[in-house]
This record gives sequence, C-alpha cells and structure tokens, in this order.
Amino acid sequence: MSADVDVRVRRTRESLSQAVLRLAAEHPVEDIAVADVVRLARINRTTFYKHAASPADVLAEVLYADLDRIRTGWIAGAPAREVWERSAGELADHLQRFEDLYRTGLVGQRSAVLNRLLVEHFAGSALAWLDRDPRLLPDGAGSPQWRRKAFSRFIAHGEVGVVEAWLTEPAPLDRTLFISASASFMSTWLGGAG
Repeated sequence: MSADVDVRVRRTRESLSQAVLRLAAEHPVEDIAVADVVRLARINRTTFYKHAASPADVLAEVLYADLDRIRTGWIAGAPAREVWERSAGELADHLQRFEDLYRTGLVGQRSAVLNRLLVEHFAGSALAWLDRDPRLLPDGAGSPQWRRKAFSRFIAHGEVGVVEAWLTEPAPLDRTLFISASASFMSTWLGGAG
C-alpha cells in the first residue's frame, strides 16, 4: 500500500470515528443510521462498508482502542489494589473523555450495544487479573474454567453498574467518587492479592 493510500485510509477511519462519536453522544448507537454517518463523515456508503459493518462496529473499535490501552498499562508486580486504583482512575478519565456518549447510551440502559461492549471489556480485564493471580478465583461448585467465566462476568456486570451509577451524578463528574467506589467494591476480592 502506498503512503498516499495509507494516509487516505487513516483520514477516512478518523472521519468515520469522529462522526460516530458525535452521533453516539446524541443517540444510542443502535439508532444511528449509516446514512447519517456517511453524511457527517463526508464519505459514500461503499467507503463506509469497506471500513465497517455498522456504526456499532466503529464505536467498538474506538472505545476498545482506548480501553485496551488502559488494560495494557497495568504494571506487573505492583500490589493489586494499587494497580486497580490506577486503572480505575484511567477508566474514569476514559469515561469523562466520552462522557456524552456514555450518558446517552448507559443512563437508562438505552444502548444494549454499549452495555455489552463494556461488559465484554471488563470481563476480559477480570480474566487478565485471574491469569495474573489464579489464587483470586473463588472456590465453589463447577470446574475452574466455568468459575473463571462466571466470576469474570459477575465482576464485569458489577463494574458496569458502578459506571452507570456514576454517570447519573450531576456534572461535573467527581473522579474521586468513581475511583473510591470501584476500589472499595473490589477490596474484598483483591484483599488477598499482592
């Protein structure tokens, strides 16, 4: 691929991303029409479909890139609670960067797509914690594989609940409140982790 084509592709992807982010701040992503995205991004439908299957795919790509950067930033060997608080702070920053779209999609549970996106990301993060320290997996019935899956989903849905509750607070959002709530709810689980 030539440098000119690569620049055009990046520019198109950026236009798509900005258009979807802007529209998702006004309407749940499920309600965004491709026609609205292409009009705002100033591209044609064919170009849109060369880059994405739906506005939800574009939104997931943008948000996952930012969320994955946070997860990748974890420092191995640091005490678990310290890492969790730092990650919660970075998550609060992420939520504030995209506050309008999260308020639009999560408050009142208007966007199942956005909810599922966060649950999947947080479940992946919980699994990463369990990989880092398998002792964190609670005992119980079922195979370790099933318990890992169930426990990671439990943690993920709980963290999304904290996010939803925080987003119902009046602006400006209190970052310290989110970090404190997230860390205190996780403290029992992380208590034995080093």
